[in-house]
Amino acid sequence: MSVAAVNPGLGLERYDGALRFRVADGRIHGLRQTPPMRLFRPYPELGEPRTVVVGNIAGGVVGGDRLAVDLSVGAGESLLATTQAAEKIYRSDGATASMNVDLSVAKNATLEWLSAGTILFDGSRLDRTTTLDIAPTGRLMFSETLVFGRLAHGEVFAGGALRDRIRFRRDGRLRWADDLALGGRVLDSLDAGAGFGGARSLSTLLFAAPGAGKAVESLRSLLEADRDLRAGATAIDPDLLVVRIMAADPAPARRLVGAVWTALRSAHLGRPARMPTIWAI
Repeated sequence: MSVAAVNPGLGLERYDGALRFRVADGRIHGLRQTPPMRLFRPYPELGEPRTVVVGNIAGGVVGGDRLAVDLSVGAGESLLATTQAAEKIYRSDGATASMNVDLSVAKNATLEWLSAGTILFDGSRLDRTTTLDIAPTGRLMFSETLVFGRLAHGEVFAGGALRDRIRFRRDGRLRWADDLALGGRVLDSLDAGAGFGGARSLSTLLFAAPGAGKAVESLRSLLEADRDLRAGATAIDPDLLVVRIMAADPAPARRLVGAVWTALRSAHLGRPARMPTIWAI
């Protein structure tokens, strides 16, 4: 049973849900899914690898939810994984939602993990840890976007709590760690010149592969094309590239994420220069 309790303030069910599977021998093995987490397996588009869509059928995350995704790609396998829609983190009654994403890529394997993003409602509380463990000859393209508020409704993530961690390991050894913590008067941090400088979205892209750091120069013109966006790329080491995009309006940031993604996958993964169909829905 995955329903842990009922949120008394909002009348919403709290979930303890997980999705776990691995790709090996050309198949998906060990699939375990407990509500609200679900795995959808559409037919891959021409020229694309095996494709899966990770969904939260509850429609969002409430305070007290505990959700997890554990995905591993075996040696020599390829997988394109995206999410069904942007994850909505609802206003909390005081409890903190937790999410854990664990992705592993074995030798000579390729994983593209393309999140549709995470929208933090005002008053939401989220603690999330993403762990990426890649073999020396594995390849990973990872993307996540945080949107600070229901901006289309005129709502900003002005108060609440966020703790978002990313841990990147190569062959089990920690090579890059990133921590973001926001709490209390969040809007002050979002507007501060020494903070987010008015940005309402933050996108992070990681490309890990042998020689990935060399892609910095090829991305420069893309990242500098829109003066309203703050974007940059850094080669953490010869085999790891990190791209960050900050924007007051998430829409052009989303377009830039797509442009960077398609450029990298076309040039370095030998795949079509396009985004998954679900990205346009």
